Amino acid sequence: MKNKILISLNLLLLMSCSPKSQDLSTIDFNKSAETYLDGLSFSSKTEQKGHYEAVVNGEDASLNLVDKGEKSTNYVFMDEKNTTQLNYGGIPINDVMGAAISVYDNKIAFMRINPKNDQSFTLLDVLKKKLGNPTEIVKSENTPYDEIDKSQKLLLDKLPNETKKIKDDLDDYYITYPEHFIWSKGDIIYQLTFSPTGNYVSSQLVVISKKAFKDRIIMGYHAPDKDPVLAKYLN
Repeated sequence: MKNKILISLNLLLLMSCSPKSQDLSTIDFNKSAETYLDGLSFSSKTEQKGHYEAVVNGEDASLNLVDKGEKSTNYVFMDEKNTTQLNYGGIPINDVMGAAISVYDNKIAFMRINPKNDQSFTLLDVLKKKLGNPTEIVKSENTPYDEIDKSQKLLLDKLPNETKKIKDDLDDYYITYPEHFIWSKGDIIYQLTFSPTGNYVSSQLVVISKKAFKDRIIMGYHAPDKDPVLAKYLN
């Protein structure tokens, strides 16, 4: 009997020490961020006051925070001990590139997710299942074709309808491939970006609320009207 009690206590102790796991694909952007972030460990947490504004002085330019009452919190998840807590639809996170999450108005308003390098096409399938066909696919500019480039072969094999090998007037070949997959769903924009890099096709998923984008609280998304890919989805 004592042994059974000890085993039960050990199981409870192990369960209490087990790290929380969060599937980022299940996040409801209308719910409190605490629902998803409480219990997670992170590499850094910074409190931010204000929005970003570009300041140009002659040839010099800088990006400054201007406080008009906006408050947000930025979390970074790097290294294996932090990234193993997270997944997106079961897809593991790259422990070197990691993930970032921003909270605005007490809700998750931004995520930047880097899956493991061999999971890019699986992530695309997960997003199509969750969101349907992309609202838009933005093709790359003409990229010189390299027959020994494994990433180009992957694109041609995995996405034959979107990736094309084309011969120009000088009998040189180049390829065009889907660089950005965009989904505009209500108040949320999803942007999956593919980057062929030799041996694999790496990817990054950005999920951003239109309010956070318009309010310019996210670095890199601080000029919504000038964003060459996403500006149209804020109208």
